Amino acid sequence: MRKILMKSIIQSIPAVIIGGIMAIIALYTKIDFFKIVSNYSFFIVPPLLAGFIAKEKCGSTGFVPALILGSLSQFTNLGLIGGILSGIFIGYFVELLKKIKVPLEFSSIMYLIIIPIASTLLGSSIMFYLLKEPITFFIENTNIYLNTLSDKNIIFLIFILGGMIGADLGGPINKIAYIYGITTLDYGKYDIMGPLAVAICIPPLSLGIAQYILKNRFSKIERDTGILAIFLGILGITEGALIYLTKDIKILPITVISSAIGACSAAILHVTSKAPHGGLIVLPLIENKIGFLISIAIGSLAAIFLLYFLKNPVSKEF
Repeated sequence: MRKILMKSIIQSIPAVIIGGIMAIIALYTKIDFFKIVSNYSFFIVPPLLAGFIAKEKCGSTGFVPALILGSLSQFTNLGLIGGILSGIFIGYFVELLKKIKVPLEFSSIMYLIIIPIASTLLGSSIMFYLLKEPITFFIENTNIYLNTLSDKNIIFLIFILGGMIGADLGGPINKIAYIYGITTLDYGKYDIMGPLAVAICIPPLSLGIAQYILKNRFSKIERDTGILAIFLGILGITEGALIYLTKDIKILPITVISSAIGACSAAILHVTSKAPHGGLIVLPLIENKIGFLISIAIGSLAAIFLLYFLKNPVSKEF
């Protein structure tokens, strides 16, 4: 399954890149057209992920149901995680249904109607009736908790937000922190988005750099995506680190801690930003540019340090 996940993520990355570049053009030109293209580009990433994962696992029969389920995951605030889970669920479920023996004359009905409808209905029912309410409850209560922190300790709040950015790399936890940050811009508060702009780029940027420094900690396919990860980090696309996380779950605490450290460094150095985006690409819009670069360096060095101790050397090339 890990190979399927990595292949599917690589296949979906063009949509992420298009979305990121369109968002940056919109940021600098203030033209709504580019923002609309960006939003739709990011919107199709979870469905694409779900579709590619299911197709790799169970063949083309599961592709359309996974696309539908991946799209529905957007409405339950599951994001990329929802796309991945949708693809895995459809892949295994369709594979199970394929084992049912039917007469040859009914095989086309089975594969074109029964399996797609059954898998779509079951998957969407689970998403709406089992997952939607708990996720909504979690998001609402997390926002309430974050609001209580904003009145007490700004450094601790930014530490939490930075860690959330690195937690699921474009998933629901990441989006809660990001949306919280851009919401503060509406109230004229720029001391939250500055540190988040740092945290957003640290996971892909640090991992992309680390595979050159700690070569024996990464497989060949991970090293081959190093340049891409650095590029996505510069663009402020946290999802660029997702391929490393699917390969080794030990990456998760590293991205969480290093993003939190980078964000805290930016808060201490009074880095602020009016831009609802992150990464080195927003440097011209940052107040205290030197502090911004120092904070990215601190967070990236923290990630590389943690990688050295937490990620085991690979024993062979893949």
